[in-house]
Amino acid sequence: MSKQFNDSTITLEPSWKNHIVGYLLSILCIPLLGIGFIGLYWVYIKQHTYSYTFSDTQLTSQGKKYERHIDLVNIKKIRVDQTFIQRKMGVGDIILQTSASSVTLQGLEGPEKIKQLLEKAIFAEQQRHKEKEESKPKEPEHNPGSMEKMNYLTGLWQQGLVSDEDYKEEKKHFE
Repeated sequence: MSKQFNDSTITLEPSWKNHIVGYLLSILCIPLLGIGFIGLYWVYIKQHTYSYTFSDTQLTSQGKKYERHIDLVNIKKIRVDQTFIQRKMGVGDIILQTSASSVTLQGLEGPEKIKQLLEKAIFAEQQRHKEKEESKPKEPEHNPGSMEKMNYLTGLWQQGLVSDEDYKEEKKHFE
């Protein structure tokens, strides 16, 4: 697992432990006309194909041919998936589900710890979005200028310039 820290980002790569079976089979195949060397190279390339970058607002999954960004606030569910060998080696896959799709972070070391950190970051980002929504100015419940017109009508009524019936009739237009 490779970690790089830049301000508030963390970059992770799959652990070599996730590919232990491939490495062992390749080493066993070295006596067979050197086929094991090709296998070692292939497993090494496969291990370094993916990287995952986390910031406090989003996750970026990078492969050779693609780059995918997911806002943390959109993640609905996180689960850890481990085979028997992965569990013994302390690695696993983390599956992130959004309302539209899912993303699998393959072969990360300490998946339960990463899951907990992600859950905390997602909760914090959801709280930030909630506070941002609450701080937005609300739409007025009345048309602009209607309160002024209502106050003017009330003033006319209080001065006796408008009858009670006319006041009640006009007041209905402002409610």
